[in-house]
Amino acid sequence: MRKVYNKCGVTILCCLSIVLTSCGGNRNKESDSNYVIQEINPTKEPGVTITEKQINSSNKEEPTFEVTPETPFEEESMTVDSKEALKNLGSVVKPSSTEVIDEATVQLINDTPAKSIIKVYTANAATLSECFMIQKIPVAVYNRMENKSYSEGCTTNLSNLRYVRVLHYGFDGEVHIGELVVNQLIAEDIVDIFKELFDAKYPIEQMVLVDDYDADDNASMEANNTSSFNYRMVEGTTKLSNHAYGLAIDINPLYNPYVRTIDGKENIVPENGTEYANRDVDCEYYIKKDDIIYQAFIKRGFTWGGDWTSSKDYQHFQKVFE
Repeated sequence: MRKVYNKCGVTILCCLSIVLTSCGGNRNKESDSNYVIQEINPTKEPGVTITEKQINSSNKEEPTFEVTPETPFEEESMTVDSKEALKNLGSVVKPSSTEVIDEATVQLINDTPAKSIIKVYTANAATLSECFMIQKIPVAVYNRMENKSYSEGCTTNLSNLRYVRVLHYGFDGEVHIGELVVNQLIAEDIVDIFKELFDAKYPIEQMVLVDDYDADDNASMEANNTSSFNYRMVEGTTKLSNHAYGLAIDINPLYNPYVRTIDGKENIVPENGTEYANRDVDCEYYIKKDDIIYQAFIKRGFTWGGDWTSSKDYQHFQKVFE
């Protein structure tokens, strides 16, 4: 049995292969994989004692451990190094035919909120590949979107949109759960692209619905949030954006800002991305022509805002259908 403390003040007791950690919500997760995970709301008052139990396969209870979030722990005990286990993971694009999919783990991951971290001790590519999924918009997701990204008067039919869940590497090198709402016309492309990026360990800081930012595109960009559907106009115009159809996606927007000239003055959004408008400076989070993410989108018929002439939207990929 491993006893692990994460930096959100959560204790995770684990025997087997994958640990899921999140800084949102208050709930326990149980599965036949012999572990329980409690997700703690980060706004919870400090000093509250958190209790967790591990349930083994025979349903015999192990001793209960109690910890206090502010208790100082040594750095070694606060982290789970899953990167070593991922080195020989294989490809989620083309998993080995000999690998067996762990359906219980897939279900657990699919039931876990986006932005959560997957800590891997041992895993196979076939199991993680199944965690890249496409759904019609679930009721719970629509409830998040209503009067936000899916605003009153939205002319995009909900039936044309899809909810996509993917796995991605974060800036911390760990595996995160990401979510997007996209048009059904590009949903399979998006899953295939993010599988390629996952195999390449391409870093994306976070990927949650823009509704988590009240559909405020600037707030989402300032937080470096990767997102797609948002029923809105092109900034500064009365023309619907391709995001309004779910046909565009912005990736790591803080480090890949939208740069244009208005009345002779350079305008950069998000504003806190101003220092990243200079593309001659080295930055591992820049999207550049012919790099791996550029190629993944372009070969599937997308265009890149960094190729535009009158302005540069370095974060932006879109696919237009006649």
